Order: sequence, then C-alpha cells, then structure tokens
Amino acid sequence: MRRRPRCSLAVVKVASRCNLNCSYCYVYNLGDTSYRDRPAVMSRTTADALIDRVARHCRRHRLRHFAFAFHGGEPLLAPPQFFRYFVERAKARVGAGTTLSFFIQTNGTLLDEAWCVLMRELGITVGISLDGPEAVNDRWRVDHRGHGSYARVRAGWDRAAAGGLDPGLLMVIDVTANPAGVFEYVRALEPRFVDFLLPDATYEKPPPGHGDESDAPYADWLLEMFRLWIGDAAARFRIRLFEQIIHGLLGIEGRSDAIGRGVNEVLVIETDGAIEPVDVLKVCGEGTTRTRFNVHISTLDEAFQDPLIAKYRSSNEVLCQTCERCLIADVCAGGYLPHRYRADNGFENPSVYCRDLMKLICGIQRWLVATLPKDVIDGQHVVPLTFADARAAIASPVASPTVAPRGRTTTRRRPSARSIAGA
Repeated sequence: MRRRPRCSLAVVKVASRCNLNCSYCYVYNLGDTSYRDRPAVMSRTTADALIDRVARHCRRHRLRHFAFAFHGGEPLLAPPQFFRYFVERAKARVGAGTTLSFFIQTNGTLLDEAWCVLMRELGITVGISLDGPEAVNDRWRVDHRGHGSYARVRAGWDRAAAGGLDPGLLMVIDVTANPAGVFEYVRALEPRFVDFLLPDATYEKPPPGHGDESDAPYADWLLEMFRLWIGDAAARFRIRLFEQIIHGLLGIEGRSDAIGRGVNEVLVIETDGAIEPVDVLKVCGEGTTRTRFNVHISTLDEAFQDPLIAKYRSSNEVLCQTCERCLIADVCAGGYLPHRYRADNGFENPSVYCRDLMKLICGIQRWLVATLPKDVIDGQHVVPLTFADARAAIASPVASPTVAPRGRTTTRRRPSARSIAGA
C-alpha cells in the first residue's frame, strides 16, 4: 500500500532578503524575482499558522520526528526573539509523540556571541556557508557593494566553533580551486560535516566550467577530494555526498533529494506563509515555485496537490527514459530535480551534471570494489564499473532483469550499480 504524501521537514524562510549578494544565488541572481513580493521577515502570525499546520500534520501522520530548517535569504536578519518564540511555540504545540529538530543555515556574517548563546540554548544546529579560502570564497560570495565576505564569515565560524556549536560546513564547488588546497583548509576548520554542492544550473544556464560532452570537471574535482579524504585517517569530518554514494552502492539507506531513490518529504514555507516546492527550482525561471497554497488557508497535505510539489516529491523515483537505462540509476536517481530542467521539455531529462555524477559514482564504486573482502567479491560476482561502461549502457537498447531496491523485481536496460557492487 502506497503511503500518503507527507512532510517531515519544513524549510522555514525566516527572511526573504540577504546582506550578501552571492553571484550564483538562485534566490536573487538566476532569474526569479518573487522575493520582492514577500515580507522581509516572517511574522509571528505566520509562524503560528505554520506551527499549527505542522502540529496537525504530525498527529494525522503519526510522525515520530519532524524538522524545521531556518533559511533565507539570511535568517539572522530576523530578530533573536523570533527564534525563541518559534522554538518554544513549536515545542508547546506539537505533541509529545513527535521529536522536533531545529536547524539553521546562515552565511555567518552576523553570528556574534549573543547569537551563539541563543542557538545553543534553543538547541538549534548550525550550518555555515563558506566556499573555502579567501580567494575562493570571495570570487562568488560578495556583499551588495561587491566586497568579499570572507573575513566576516570566518569570524562567525570561529565564534560558532568557540561557542560549542560544532557547526557544519556548506561549500559550493569552484572547479578552478585546487581541491588539495580546499581539503587542507577544511581539515583545519574541523567541521562536523561538509556538504559539497554543485552550482545550481539548468540546460539553459549551464554550470561554470562545463565544456564539451567528453569532460566532467566536477567529477574530477570531487574524485580528487574523495582520494584525499578517504586516505587521511586523521580527517574527522564527514563528507555527506560521499557517504550517500557509498550507502547507495551498498543498498544502505542514507539519501538526500539529490542522490538516491526514495520520496522527498520537504516543503518550503515562504515569509508570507506560501507553501512551495524546494526553493532551488527558482533557477528554472520567474515564478516557477509559486503555488496557490498558504499555511494561513491550506493544510500541508493539501499542498501535495500542486503538480510541481508532487513532481519534486517523487523526483528520485520517477526518472526519464535515459536515466532508467543507466547502470547507476539506483544510486544517482536522476540527480537533483532543478538540474534536470530544460525549457522545451521541463524535467524529462538527465541532470545537467549527468557526466559528472556518472564518473564520480563509477570512481567511488571502483574504490569500493577494491576495498571489499575477496570472499565478498567472489561470492557476489562483483565487477568494477568504468565511466565508459556506464555511458555505453545509456546508448544501448538491450534490456535485462535485475532486482531493484526494497526487493522489487523489475526490468532495466542493464544490471544496476547496486548489483555490480554486490549489494
């Protein structure tokens, strides 16, 4: 029996404005201007409406866990009192049967000691956006006067680390940066985890550094980062993208909305209460994420009637025909939905990063095969997968049966990467 659509993570757009003006930002600089029509910060009235909708949703679906991710814009443009009110109100309204988690993603420039004390007191997990050493970070992450943000961000990071917040690190990849230099920089920061993000792109807005169809610069960059990370026993930080790929190859749960099969239980709540699909879809064009649903008049369940919210929910399960022929379909799952967009046919495409994802996953699969015990390799008929093999499979029409995730028998064009990994 198919489970009813549900939400287990609300991305709360606390502020619609930002004190930085990062050139790659999908909110402000990639073609969507809907932020101009939003309140600068979320009101308590809207926060109350959202919390009430979440409380009812958790009871209806008997959710054991629900997460709020404070986001922006820059969320710390909202006053500290807002966060105290929101967290205390949510804990009071949502039933004891549901455990709540709170996260915040900030650019770190406003993160002073008082903010750190408040985050620690309220139990809000902190992530900070910082793209690397000063020259790398300040290439893209600038303020509204075009000045680099590095010194202010790094000061915020240091305060968060000294204040016991153990922040996570979010980095957008710049393929012109030396991965060894970035690795050493991250290693010195000692973050709890690192999320390396591909720059948001579509077929009309291709990724920086992409050239002809034979290259995969983001895979090359990430594979070098993987080599450094996996070979350094003293590196204590997690790189979640690599973990998710390894888990996918082994058939272990541990996915995101950009990697791995499964449904996405995420809704975005704008400062005016509008309920929307994942906000990165703004990169697809003006007004792409707008819906008719709002927490002031709609339940979270009703929001799944929106076609794009429904498409995002199933985007890692329902793939285009090209992706369904791919050897790594169960690991890649088509990539991030916004990165599949093309103006003439919408999302019925592989990711614009298809080559990069394929080469990256094949490289990690070969490391995994070389690492597995010999008896596992012999018993499961494990073979290493090359980038050339994976590309050839997409072009081939030949079909063969295999076993898909969760034991479902299906017919794919070729054995999946999971069967090749011996999972």
